[in-house]
Amino acid sequence: MDKFTTMARLLDIYGNVLTDKQRDVMDYYYNYDLSLQEIAENVGISKQGVHDLLKRAEDSLYRIDRKLGFYHRLTEINERLKKVYTLLNQLSNEEFYKEDSPSDDRVFLLNICRREIEELMNTYLGG
Repeated sequence: MDKFTTMARLLDIYGNVLTDKQRDVMDYYYNYDLSLQEIAENVGISKQGVHDLLKRAEDSLYRIDRKLGFYHRLTEINERLKKVYTLLNQLSNEEFYKEDSPSDDRVFLLNICRREIEELMNTYLGG
């Protein structure tokens, strides 16, 4: 994943721990794709000040995530849910229900989905 996507997600997860100014600058840069000069004009600080503020905020978000690890967890949950979604789409495909497709195949895919969901619940929701 590229830095912009990673930072935007980290900002979504941990943005409330930043100062208002850090959060605003990060939002302008990573979510609205404004240049350092445009941000400087909006916030009323120098271009170098924006750069320094971005670096401090990025470092803070990385440091917090190293300690808490929510980004990795959410990424893993997302990937596993995509897998379940794909399997469920296979099951809902009309071609899958033709007579030459045994019901054992459907049961197998449903069991994979069930196991994935149970594991996600047990691992991440304390279920």
